[in-house]
This record gives sequence, structure tokens and C-alpha cells, in this order.
Amino acid sequence: MDFYNFRLPLLIILAALGCCSGSSPLATDKINGVVGKNVTFKTTVVSTPDILTVTWTFNKGQPIAMVTVIPSSNTVSVRPPYVNRISCNRTTFQLQLGPLVKEDTGEYILTIVTNNGDLVTGQIDLEVLEPVTDVKISSNVLEPVEFNSTVVLTCSAKGSFTYKWINGSVPLVVDGTHMQLNAVGNELKISEVRRTDLQGPIVCIAENALESGKSAPFNLTVSYGPENILMNQFPTDTYLKKGSTLTLTCTADSNPPATIQWVFNGVNLPSNAVSSPANFTLNNLEEKNSGNYTCVAYNAQTKRYIASRVAFVTVVGKSKP
Repeated sequence: MDFYNFRLPLLIILAALGCCSGSSPLATDKINGVVGKNVTFKTTVVSTPDILTVTWTFNKGQPIAMVTVIPSSNTVSVRPPYVNRISCNRTTFQLQLGPLVKEDTGEYILTIVTNNGDLVTGQIDLEVLEPVTDVKISSNVLEPVEFNSTVVLTCSAKGSFTYKWINGSVPLVVDGTHMQLNAVGNELKISEVRRTDLQGPIVCIAENALESGKSAPFNLTVSYGPENILMNQFPTDTYLKKGSTLTLTCTADSNPPATIQWVFNGVNLPSNAVSSPANFTLNNLEEKNSGNYTCVAYNAQTKRYIASRVAFVTVVGKSKP
């Protein structure tokens, strides 16, 4: 058995048994990388005059020699499947691996043997993360109705990540009852949704230890109303002269905008009897125009309606000459 083939199993056994002296030659014991990119295992080695050999091994001491460095002969040996994927600094023995694949996740052991026969080892755990891509938000309800709908927003993405939600420019705050996040963090549930819950735009951020991705802004439009209906009358007098003009206007808060229906003495007026849906003008008033006027606002999406106050009008006197 040649020196190389004898040394490798021996070093692996010693490393597994924890036979080492001195502190770890590695700068850290954990590191993250991303598929398709490179990762660098940094060491604390600053000089090499007393070092006989340096060996990197992978996967819990299995006899897979990645890199063997012999400083005295200035040689570096890389074994499959790491050929063309590894570079090693011959002074610090810092190792660069890439482009990474998911199978590179595991334990990496650096073993240093000095000329005095001392053995120094260090272990570093590499986790290879999937890159974050295709982050987007979807809703289970396309046209939610205020107080009626339970909305579930789902953030989906490709890769290894955790989730964050942004409402407008600040982190989204949930209360655990009305607004809840699932354990994974990718589903946001709003029970009996209100128009003020997510004024947005809403953004989902999927991230891992090294990178992040952001969804396109998402706006949740909540249907509500009608409410706060207001009918104005001009002139405001209850008694109006024959031949004069009466104008009524009607507004209501509603999303989508409400349909306005005018009612005279309990009977719906046809659309061609009014100048516009929100404005009703009667010219040349006659006695037959005396009565009760009301406007009703209706939202076809929420299926709700609301009626205004009643305007009482009595037409009296003679028409103007």
C-alpha cells in the first residue's frame, strides 16, 4: 500500500475518534450555500512550515478524499467527483467548492498532520439551499365581500425559504383570530374580511440564509356597502310653487359603486324618468308631483341595499306666467 492510500483511512479513523490536538483549524462549524453558486470553507491557518499533509474529506468520515495537499512537494490532489469543482489555497488550505448541487449538503472534515506527528481536525456542516424564485401571491376569493368572506392569501415560491408578509411598507401584524398565519407562514387567513384589513399593496418575501425573492404587489379589493346614503334636495322647502323646479341628488359609500333607484310614493320610477342615476330633476312642477321621494342604493356584489330619508314635497299655487 502506498503512502497516500495508507494515510487516508488512518486520518479518517483518527478524526472519527476525535483524536486531535489544538483548536479547530476552521473559522466556523456551519455554513450555507445555494445551488449553482460557490461556497468557501475558511480556515484559521496562517503558516505552513510544520505541516506534513492536509486532507479534506466529505460525508461523516467516509473514505472519499476530496483534496490532499502536501506542502513540501507543493502538490494538490483532487479526486472524483470534485475534479473541476474545487480549488484549494496552498497556504491557508481554504477550500472553495462549486457550482454547488443539493447532494453537496453534509459534513466536511479538514485533517492536518504536522511534521511532529500531531493531528488537528475540524468539522464544518454545509447546507445547500435551493435558490428562491417565482414568488407570487394568490387569493381563494376573487371578489371578497366585507364581513361575509373569509380570504386566504397563499404565497408560493420555488426554493428553500421562510416567509415574510408586508402590508404597504410595514410588516404585517396578525392577531391569531381575525387574521392568522399558518405554521409554515405561507398562508394568511382573514376571517370576515374588512376593507381596512389589507390596504396594501401586499407583498410576500420568501428568503433563506443567503438570498430572498419578493412577489409582485398584490391588492385585495373588498366589496362593501352601500352605506352612509345621503339625499339632498334643492330647494329644501316642503312646499314648492307650481311651475318651479325640484332637484334631488343621491350618494352612498359603496364598492363597487351602487346602483341608484328613485322611488316616488312607494313606486320605482323608470330610468328614463330621471336625468341621471344620481340626480333627479323635475321641471315645471304640477300638483301630481306632490308626494314622498326616496332614493335606494343597491350593491349587486354584496347584495345589500339602503334607503335614504324621505323627502316630502307639496306643489301649491299657480304656475309662473
